[in-house]
Order: sequence, then structure tokens, then C-alpha cells
Amino acid sequence: MNSIISFRTMDLSIFAIANLTNLLLATMFLFRARGRSQVGSAFGWGAVVLGIPLLAAGVLNALGARPWWTVVLPGLLVLYDAVEFVLDYILKFDFRQSRWLGPYLGLYYLALLGMIGYTFAVGKPYGFVTLVTYFINLAATAWSYARVQHG
Repeated sequence: MNSIISFRTMDLSIFAIANLTNLLLATMFLFRARGRSQVGSAFGWGAVVLGIPLLAAGVLNALGARPWWTVVLPGLLVLYDAVEFVLDYILKFDFRQSRWLGPYLGLYYLALLGMIGYTFAVGKPYGFVTLVTYFINLAATAWSYARVQHG
């Protein structure tokens, strides 16, 4: 690749973003479960902001004529981050109590699973680390839901 960033560096950056996203979301859910939603929201905001460098990585992957999955899989998380930003931070729409919850959750889990797929494609150790942080996020989500009926 004739650019400042090598494909390997980009892949490792996406690996870092995927895992930071999982850990930030897990932390958000843990704060929600303890009744500290405002503190948790800061961690959620951090996860959404990670969509910006992820978008840049996806664009660089596309410009570098890399395989489709190097663009599409990060693109799913970028799309989720954009939807989250619009619904929660711009419109402040309580979609979690509407019929839009199903499609939202579908996109959320598809995006996170896409990151697991990406990191496994980069290398098994990276995939397993991402899988672990995904399960940490999933456990925190379940605990939050059990405590406050809201993921």
C-alpha cells in the first residue's frame, strides 16, 4: 500500500477500536445497573465517538482495494454508531420503548459480531481477544437488564 498507514497497522487499529467499544459499552451497562446512568452515558458516548476513526479505517481499506469484508464489517459498526448518535444524542428519541428496538438491537449485535469476524480474519489471537471482550459486554448488558430492565 502506498500510504502512511500500512494494512497491518489499520487492522490492529480496528482490533483496538472493536475491543475498546466492547469495554466502553460494558462499563456503560455496569454504571446503568448501579443507577449511575449519567456516568454510564459518558462511556457510551466514548464508544460512539470511536466510529470516527473506524470510518476512516474503512475508507482507507476501500481506497486500498482491500477485500470487501475490510470495508463492510467496520461499516456495520460505523452505521450503528451513526444511528445511536442520531437517535440518542440528536433526536433524543426513546426508541427503546418502541417498535424500533428490534431493528436497533439487530444492528447492534450484527455490528459487534462483524468486529469479531474482522478480528478473526486478521488473526486467531485477535479474534479470541475480541470474543472475550464481546462476552464481557454481553454479561454486563444482561446484568444491567436484570437490575433495571434496560440494557
